[in-house]
Amino acid sequence: MAAYQQINTYLNNHYDGMDPEQLILLLYKGALSRLRLTREGILEKNVQKKGENLSKAIAIIAELNASVDSKMEDDSTHFLRGLYTAILAELPKVTLNNDLNTLNRSEKYISGLKEIWEKDVMAKGRPSIPVGVKESAVKRSFPSVFKETPSDNKFHAFSV
Repeated sequence: MAAYQQINTYLNNHYDGMDPEQLILLLYKGALSRLRLTREGILEKNVQKKGENLSKAIAIIAELNASVDSKMEDDSTHFLRGLYTAILAELPKVTLNNDLNTLNRSEKYISGLKEIWEKDVMAKGRPSIPVGVKESAVKRSFPSVFKETPSDNKFHAFSV
């Protein structure tokens, strides 16, 4: 019991004092790590490894979705909520049929969001980024979503 409390204290202290931006970056990294471990579990035919890591990836992505500011109503925020929702709707299907395409697509989207986060939010020495710049960064990284005609290789459950 004492060891558990020490670990819990360490974890709480470790994340205390971190900027919200740093915590979001950790969530992106954690989600990507869990998605990779899920793929390994599928390829190794290790049901436990696949299931544990997939459920942790889903929990992390749900946390990222919950962290989106509910008061913001710009296009990028709507897109981000829709993307997280689509990923959260699709990932549980991986459990049923070991669908690596869905897993790869989810990893690609999360990786893209992580890159945007690192370039546009975590960049040192820059002033606060205006909403218009953030919107254009998302549109540059996911151009097919903002086209008038939808692409066939995207989540079909996407809604904004």
